[in-house]
Amino acid sequence: MDLIYCFIIFFFVILLLVILYIVFSKAKQGIDQRRVSQLEYEIQPIVDKYMESKSEAVISDNEIVDLRKKVQSRAGLQAFNSIYFAKVKQEGVTERLHQLVTLILDFQTLNNNRIVRNKYRKSYILYLCAEYYMNSEEVTKFAIESLHDPSLYVRNNALRVLRNTGEVDNLIKAYQRISQGQMYFNDKVIVDYMDSFRGDMQELNKALARNLITFSPKIQRDIIEHFTNCHISKYANEILSLIETSRDMEIIIAGIRYFGVVHKQEAYSFIVHQFKSENYEIRAVCARAIGLYPCEKTIELLHEYIKDTNWFVRYNCAFTLFQLEEENIFHKDSSIGKVLSEEDMFARDIMIYTLYSKGLINSDNDQVTLASFQIENGGKGGEERWV
Repeated sequence: MDLIYCFIIFFFVILLLVILYIVFSKAKQGIDQRRVSQLEYEIQPIVDKYMESKSEAVISDNEIVDLRKKVQSRAGLQAFNSIYFAKVKQEGVTERLHQLVTLILDFQTLNNNRIVRNKYRKSYILYLCAEYYMNSEEVTKFAIESLHDPSLYVRNNALRVLRNTGEVDNLIKAYQRISQGQMYFNDKVIVDYMDSFRGDMQELNKALARNLITFSPKIQRDIIEHFTNCHISKYANEILSLIETSRDMEIIIAGIRYFGVVHKQEAYSFIVHQFKSENYEIRAVCARAIGLYPCEKTIELLHEYIKDTNWFVRYNCAFTLFQLEEENIFHKDSSIGKVLSEEDMFARDIMIYTLYSKGLINSDNDQVTLASFQIENGGKGGEERWV
């Protein structure tokens, strides 16, 4: 019995300690929040006064010193962050707001602040550097070194800092570092940061094209995708040269997609040749890209590969034929009509499916009607005929 009483007492002691911890934590949170709110109340008028004026002299040296002192504390930095992000939401990142940040914040202030736990501090510092568009040499060095950090969040925020500096050299150094290392970076993140570079986009594109062959295949693919997204035709020769000599399937696919958006007649023979690839993904992307090069040879290839063993290749061929023949679709001698008359059941089915998905076919049991012509199932032999 004594042992049972001991266990009960021990349980209630632990329960009491947990309750006290929760109560004290809540009380501390409340005190911290009131402190942050008080500092916001003190900082807000100074920020507003600075933002409404065109002169830096509108706030005194004492006020600047006071602001710098406040943001060195955890609560002070939280208060300033709250005011800053509210301004950004209302007005965007204006030059005036950036000048204010430069006056009162620097990398060492952020690095010495214990605003979050040590586990997340490096990532959060980089996040704030990116949000504040800091581009000092100290910040750049810290961000480049952080590209090899074990944490994905740290690496992504480091790349974002370098994107936001607006310096082409910084981003090129970052891609060289990534190319040399083994750390994972999501392709979409890399491409998004290229597409949304904060500096001179033309200079960035020039530097990417100039250094294209020095990067790893992963970065090369991402650069090609960036050029595709932005419809950059100026460096088509560099991309064609790369994919003609590359054995990397993803680079070849990215390059073919690029030439399906950016027209370059010299790339046509490469696309035609890749139709013979054993890899269905390459054949499928060729079937889409070749639609940018309408000619008799293109139609012949689409007719040939709409009978491919792979569904995606057949569908892309049918889709491209539809795009090329859209204005001539109701003509009985059109390419689409010829496919629908084919003996190959899979070619007919994928063409019918494509037309149905475009809303040009009404399907009712075993009958398919297409505008001015009709294909009906024949009798016992299951043959199809034009009427």
